Amino acid sequence: MRVNAGALAQALDHVQAAVFEPSRWLHTVEAISNATGAVGANIMEPTGRGAFGAALCTESLGDLLDGYMREEWNTRDFRAQLLPQLHQSGVVLEGNFISRQQFDQHEYYQFLRKYGIGDSVLMNISSGTDELYFVLQNKATEASPPPEDTPHFHAIRSRLLTAMQIAKHIDASKVMGMAAAFETSNIACIFFNRKGLVTLTNRKADALFTRGLRISRGVVRTCFASETARFNRELKIAIQANGHAAESLSAVRLSRPGKRPLIVRFERFGANLADVFSHSCAVALIEDPDEDIRLKPETLMALFDLTPAEARISLLVASGLSAVDIAARHATGYETVRSHIRAIFQKTGTSRQSELSALFGKIRL
Repeated sequence: MRVNAGALAQALDHVQAAVFEPSRWLHTVEAISNATGAVGANIMEPTGRGAFGAALCTESLGDLLDGYMREEWNTRDFRAQLLPQLHQSGVVLEGNFISRQQFDQHEYYQFLRKYGIGDSVLMNISSGTDELYFVLQNKATEASPPPEDTPHFHAIRSRLLTAMQIAKHIDASKVMGMAAAFETSNIACIFFNRKGLVTLTNRKADALFTRGLRISRGVVRTCFASETARFNRELKIAIQANGHAAESLSAVRLSRPGKRPLIVRFERFGANLADVFSHSCAVALIEDPDEDIRLKPETLMALFDLTPAEARISLLVASGLSAVDIAARHATGYETVRSHIRAIFQKTGTSRQSELSALFGKIRL
């Protein structure tokens, strides 16, 4: 496994572009892998003590990853013992720390050889509390990477660290904009990262989390363990969903004392491939059935080009009042009210009181 310095420089030049176009990440990682002479590359993240999950891997390692999970090496990865040194130095050449006897006899390396994999180069690309490790897998038939290639691996690590920080900053700005838009639309929302931990809430969501509903250490807790489990189960489905799979998501009810349950719906956004570089990848939209949403006449005037009189009357019609009731209550001629109602129906594209009520019920501005 030897680094081609020219090819690596070209591959690293594409990292910045991938920050702004996440669909390029896999191609960029594959280019880095090819430039180093590796058989493939993957990004791993801890899921528990001695346990790991794959956040991203090149196509060439697909069979290896399947076997890794099937034989449960993800729960007992032998390379976990290299983490202290990796945290200290940032880059570890596995061949410098594992004996020849271990390579030849340990069952973990026997497992790797079934897929043509030998030793590896590990890079710590963790940022803040987000632990991630970039791994270049060497071919079993190739010699270990020479020490003189170590500066190249540090260059890869440095470029990936910078790119991830920029990508997450950009994504965080986008998510904050989404949260503000939901706030303006009177919608409570909670954002989650790929691990299912809360990354951001808006003020409307914060106001709903009282008396048994809370967020503790990034995890949503409800009044009942069964509801918490259901919430987390649907959230996990949402995070793992792609394409049409998202259509199978179910609404979740969150009980609260003295009030009707909140209704939560999950939505996934962004590409699965980019999750490792993203601030958030899923959002929970929360509906409060007890909330009395009061539309403002100004909102209806702006949305449907209603006159001030039409806007006021439209709210009364949507609330269930008849033309006779409105005329009597506001000392307005019956025919005048009817004329306004006809104009309201025409401008809103409705023809009955029930349709107008349903339309207004969908507006959350």
